[in-house]
Amino acid sequence: VTHPSGCKDTATQVIDIVPKVTYFLPNAFSPNDDSVNDIFLGKGYLEGVRGFEMSIWNRWGENIFSTSDPLEGWNGRKHNTGNPAPEGVYVCLVRYTSPRGEPIEIKGFATLIR
Repeated sequence: VTHPSGCKDTATQVIDIVPKVTYFLPNAFSPNDDSVNDIFLGKGYLEGVRGFEMSIWNRWGENIFSTSDPLEGWNGRKHNTGNPAPEGVYVCLVRYTSPRGEPIEIKGFATLIR
């Protein structure tokens, strides 16, 4: 920048832009092959996150689904390949590291309706 008197000046400002991370879990799904809510899958904007993990447990504390892919959901079967899980409420835990390095933990319930 040059002032009318001939003086010159320079200013620099660092702008740190970090994407806003949002992630939401549904509370119910119905894996009955009607193409409506057949998969338990969170939704959101996860740009810049690291170490994504989602796990689901049954009422006896048995892990029945885990993934590190935020685009992979639970289809209501044990590890997505076994026998269909019974109707009921399952515990869900999602963990990831935010773009700023903060650990994030989201807990929820997945109600399976057949």
